[in-house]
Amino acid sequence: GAVGVTAGAVVGILGAAGLIIGGAVSGVTQIVRGVVATPEALMAPRQGKWWNETTSSWVYTDLSKASVPDNDNDILGDIESELDSKMGFDKPSTGEVVDTFYYEALQVDTTADDHKIKRQYYLMARKYHPDKNPGDTEAADKFKTVAEAYQVLSDPGLRSKYDKEGRDGLSGDKTSGIDDHKPDASLLLAFLFGSDQFHDYVGRLATSTSAMLGDAPNLSIKDARTLQERRVARLATKLVTRVSPWVDGKYETTESTWKTEAEKLSKASYGWELLQVIGMSYEVTALQFLGSNDSGLGMPSIAKWAEGKKAKKRMAKAENKNQWEAMMATVDGLKVQAEYQEKLQAAKSEEEKTQLEREMAEATTSIMMRIIWTTTAVDITSTIHEACQMIFFDQSVEKDVRKSRAQAVKKLGEIFQEVPEPQLPEGKKKDAKSLFEEAAMAATLETIKRKDEATFEAGGYDHH
Repeated sequence: GAVGVTAGAVVGILGAAGLIIGGAVSGVTQIVRGVVATPEALMAPRQGKWWNETTSSWVYTDLSKASVPDNDNDILGDIESELDSKMGFDKPSTGEVVDTFYYEALQVDTTADDHKIKRQYYLMARKYHPDKNPGDTEAADKFKTVAEAYQVLSDPGLRSKYDKEGRDGLSGDKTSGIDDHKPDASLLLAFLFGSDQFHDYVGRLATSTSAMLGDAPNLSIKDARTLQERRVARLATKLVTRVSPWVDGKYETTESTWKTEAEKLSKASYGWELLQVIGMSYEVTALQFLGSNDSGLGMPSIAKWAEGKKAKKRMAKAENKNQWEAMMATVDGLKVQAEYQEKLQAAKSEEEKTQLEREMAEATTSIMMRIIWTTTAVDITSTIHEACQMIFFDQSVEKDVRKSRAQAVKKLGEIFQEVPEPQLPEGKKKDAKSLFEEAAMAATLETIKRKDEATFEAGGYDHH
């Protein structure tokens, strides 16, 4: 699939995020299997089951019997303790470090290994996150410094140069974390680490869990899937609570509450962008449920059939507009670097070399931003899709309630997408936003489209 094009790059740059998402990034865990329309597949939807693409199995949901622990300390606690006790001092000495500014920013020793640096980056980014420290300019400066420190210390080449020459030696390779007008991958990732205001909507992002564990290889595939299943179940329970007043007929007051919440969330760091992904995931997932036989609601009416068609047309339009395959083919950092190295060798002046180095840095940053947004969108969309299936197919309530839940989720999604985009100073985050629109929106629709096709191939329902 198209999403699979980026799988290798995502795993390489974002650590274990693909493992934690599970099968959300196609090809990451290699668990996609061929499925035929067996008798079980024909009967499962009528028994109130939904198709879980990640585990390639039919799932029966009864939320009244769901039991999920409040936290994941039983899985993550020992791994975190082990990481902190080791302190990560495993990097062989390369001589005296002339400048410790970035090490002090992350509160790590100069011999800290990659795992320790990544974990501290996560912890420090959360500590100084602007949303947690509104109006605190000192915290804002430290937040940017943390991102800049990680960008240097996580890159073997930059770290070696910094160790030998200090910050002055990074002049040509200076990170963009200090420039608000340029997108910066490390800064974007740090912002997403601290998106606590969205916790009740998306849970802990896979990239956050991966960073929290320092990308250490201690997390098994089984435990990673357990974390995701718990995350989905918690979100499903919260979503039921959120839409219940609307299901009970309190439409105006509930929608007013949702609009107020959406406006508040849009003011968080990258809040508007996250709302677009969440809103579209809600709306399209609900449309597909309401427009298919798979809901167990019988043949859909003409109006619902048209809505289902509308959802699929939106997907096709977005896919063509964004030229998904072509865009993902450009997400190849090695190819970009190779092309620029060839140009650098042919450069005839230092000025030309400097310009090419700057262009290469910008191209690499764009690739990183796209991969981060794509991974985030796939993670959120896959998670929300599973949570929605749980509440749409919840056998602890009657068919009419499940239908009303889907209608409520659809409305919530529309409200999230309609929230006005906050006005920013001219030029600020403009580049980052264009990268978001190019990568995340396409990834959101592509993910739901793939899940829809997986259900169809499993024999789950007819396409109208």
